[in-house]
Amino acid sequence: MKSNPKLHLCRTNRHVNHDYSKKGVYYITLNTQNSVPYLGEILNNEMILSENGEIVKNELLKIPGYHKRVILDEWIIMPNHLHFIIKLEDYDFDNGISNIDTNVGSIHVGSIHESNLHTKPKSYSTIRRNMLIPKIMGKFQMKTSKQINIQRNTPGQKNWQNDYYDVIIYDKYEYDRIKQYIKDNTKNWKPKK
Repeated sequence: MKSNPKLHLCRTNRHVNHDYSKKGVYYITLNTQNSVPYLGEILNNEMILSENGEIVKNELLKIPGYHKRVILDEWIIMPNHLHFIIKLEDYDFDNGISNIDTNVGSIHVGSIHESNLHTKPKSYSTIRRNMLIPKIMGKFQMKTSKQINIQRNTPGQKNWQNDYYDVIIYDKYEYDRIKQYIKDNTKNWKPKK
């Protein structure tokens, strides 16, 4: 499948001055390592998950349990990538799913003040690693890779590309367009020849 240039940019697209812990709606695309289609196959416009795809689905559905501010919205798993929308609510929001105490839990984040974001790129990279979206993605990739490698008996094998693509959704039009794109993904699938 050719990438949609309006949705998939061929560069790291982190917004250098954006706080990835603040309330917002984020569209994320994660590709398998070398675009290997190990997550399943499309038959008659329907995604049939492999065992690896089932692992990814089960962990994807656990993302709201990673942190009390997280809501998993629309998502699709494709043979060699996945798309999903995550909503981060206000700091006092509780999704009723996560039981992690955010003061001591495995994903502890806080507000990053704008003044902290205007530092050198290396410092920003360190700050960004402690933001909620990068922590969610790191945990998701680690947990799925570990399970996939156990299932395939391939310890230490890399299963995901280094980076993921994200789009910060700022308005309803963009949200509706991206949500429809995710829903239409299987019928628009064109495997590489």
